[in-house]
Amino acid sequence: MAQRKLLSQQKSRLTTEAQETKQATEEALKQLTKLQPDPPEWLDDTATKEWHRIFPLLDELPIASLDLALVSAYCTAYSDYINATIRMKNESAIIETERGTKLNQNHAIKRDSLSQLNSIAPKLGLTVESRLKILDPSKEKVTGKSVFDIFGMDDED
Repeated sequence: MAQRKLLSQQKSRLTTEAQETKQATEEALKQLTKLQPDPPEWLDDTATKEWHRIFPLLDELPIASLDLALVSAYCTAYSDYINATIRMKNESAIIETERGTKLNQNHAIKRDSLSQLNSIAPKLGLTVESRLKILDPSKEKVTGKSVFDIFGMDDED
């Protein structure tokens, strides 16, 4: 499914009716209940710190109260990643067992948490690429040059 774009980001020509509908949808988006600054009580200390770190940034984006679960999941995945990393400082990457060696479970936690972070971050606008899609692009500069002038060609080429 193609990602929906703001009216200002549309490259195709829309009818006046389609433009009005899209504008009304964007205005309705602005009317959604804003995400509250207080983190949910179920977050641990590390996730709560991450919530407080990213909230001012999220407040600048069209993130609403409906996104609470997504923001909470991001903060929890961040907490899991940080805590597993800290535990790895005190433990070896390979654990000796009675049956041989195995990979420390904190590696799996870090891998899975990083995967979640990479999945959720673009949805919230926490990556440069995703913010560029959300925010208005700069207006294209019209040079007034023809295609022939731009590519250094003449009519006979």
